[in-house]
Amino acid sequence: MATTTVAHPAPESTTEPGYVLRGHGLFELHRDELLSGYQGGGRWLVPSGTVADRLYEVRVGVRRPSTCECVGYQHHQHCSHVVAAKLASKKSALCDCCGERHWDRELVEVTEEDGLLSWYEGDRLCRECVPRFWA
Repeated sequence: MATTTVAHPAPESTTEPGYVLRGHGLFELHRDELLSGYQGGGRWLVPSGTVADRLYEVRVGVRRPSTCECVGYQHHQHCSHVVAAKLASKKSALCDCCGERHWDRELVEVTEEDGLLSWYEGDRLCRECVPRFWA
């Protein structure tokens, strides 16, 4: 009996660069600090992963590239602080009532069935604002 083998291509590497992994770690360790460090206009204060009490201002860009004031970003045009700020930006939003930033899971979306005259379908309200309108 003849046997033949067919060479299969090597699987693509799925490992993330170190700065991306560190950014995910910063996000997990400092998620509450990140949310409270939101400055508005896409600006976030992100804690350093190596220096205690050091914060870096990160600008998460929509129309422009994201930037960070850390030395790593200045040299490489990427860093863990930008990764952490982008994660926080994607997983949070502004309450359409009070304007404060909250995690997505803490926001309630208004539907047509709610019958609220002050809000449009699709608006998102934080849990602190909901009782004022759903009485």
